[in-house]
Amino acid sequence: MASRKTLEHDIDRWISKGWVDAAYREAILQDAASRPGRWSAAGAGLILGAVLLALAALSFVAANWAGMPKLARFAVILAALWGSLGGAGWAFARNNAALGHALALIGAALFGAAILLTAQTFNMSAFRNTAVLIWSLAALLTAIAIPSRPVLAFAALLGVSWLTLESFNPLVTGPLWGFLALWAILGLAAIRLQSLITANLLGAGAIIWLASLARYLQGDSGMWDGPATPVLLALFCGAGAMILALAEERGLTYGRIVSRWLSAGAVFAAFIAQFSLETRTALGIGFAAPAMIAAGLVVILALARLRTGHIKLLFAASLIAAAGCAVALPYLIAIENFSGLVQVAAGAAIFALAAAMVAEGAHAGRGFTGGLGLVLFIAQALHVYTALFGSLLDTALFFLVGGLLLIAMSVLAMRWQKRTRAEGAQP
Repeated sequence: MASRKTLEHDIDRWISKGWVDAAYREAILQDAASRPGRWSAAGAGLILGAVLLALAALSFVAANWAGMPKLARFAVILAALWGSLGGAGWAFARNNAALGHALALIGAALFGAAILLTAQTFNMSAFRNTAVLIWSLAALLTAIAIPSRPVLAFAALLGVSWLTLESFNPLVTGPLWGFLALWAILGLAAIRLQSLITANLLGAGAIIWLASLARYLQGDSGMWDGPATPVLLALFCGAGAMILALAEERGLTYGRIVSRWLSAGAVFAAFIAQFSLETRTALGIGFAAPAMIAAGLVVILALARLRTGHIKLLFAASLIAAAGCAVALPYLIAIENFSGLVQVAAGAAIFALAAAMVAEGAHAGRGFTGGLGLVLFIAQALHVYTALFGSLLDTALFFLVGGLLLIAMSVLAMRWQKRTRAEGAQP
């Protein structure tokens, strides 16, 4: 955002030209002042410097921690903590926002150091993951109170870190439902503060949480113990991506960012499911009901978006077919002497989905879908070569055929795009 003096000059010029009513001058200035500013080189340098100072302080205290009395430990940490937060308030009071954000970030980092080092002092090892959650909540409250986008992004990073740590905690026996509440609050704060970094972190966090949910529903089996878990993850991510894409079309800020993360998660899960097709696992209500619900959502939303013109017929049909294949795959693989045919069919389905995504990406505003489809196509081609044709085809011949296929797909996509534009230009 431009400086206040520049904005005042522009508004006065617009008023003199009759473009803006003078009665709205102060309202415009107040609204602009309430919005977070953009990144600058100086501001970014202060933030990076704050991170280095925080790391230096933590390293110094950790190096001398054993030789310091307990009272001195707490005194040093609390003094640094309140000094940082007090300095942030002083900087904001003097309209030095960059320095204020940097000091607030140091304060948020030192708060976590205080928790973790206190747990170390009293040998509270089981408290470590919960300490990260408390750290995230404290940073979140600090970010909202200031407000500060860097601190909010830090809070989101801590929240996702807590989720990741708990996902590998053997004492956790189910999905972390509390993360959904934290995720929602962070999302609302990201919309309010216009934080793209936080939105991207929440997209990554959504994939991690859905993966933990899929593992729990499948009896906490590993991602590679049969295709059921990655198939569930692909369906969950696919349904979530379409829900958020629809919400973004209805005006939800940053819905597209999280939707793209979930789309990438769905593609990745569908791809890795192929690596466990030879493993048979028991299936029950933990797979059937959630998979059918998620697949049903994909079908309903694909039809709804097709009707409104947000996606084309080929892509909608591919999504519906992929959802149906995903539900049936773990059952088909359990049939005796049928696994080879299922693997070939699954590979062909991945190729077909990738081709449909590339074709969809040829339309205006769908470049991400096309790029993701191209990545999937290349990854699938490499997988097919190494897994199936490595001993049958010459390497050069295989990649020659693959290159010709890619060029043919690109030519068809360009012709389709030209045809669509020509039809749209006709009265």
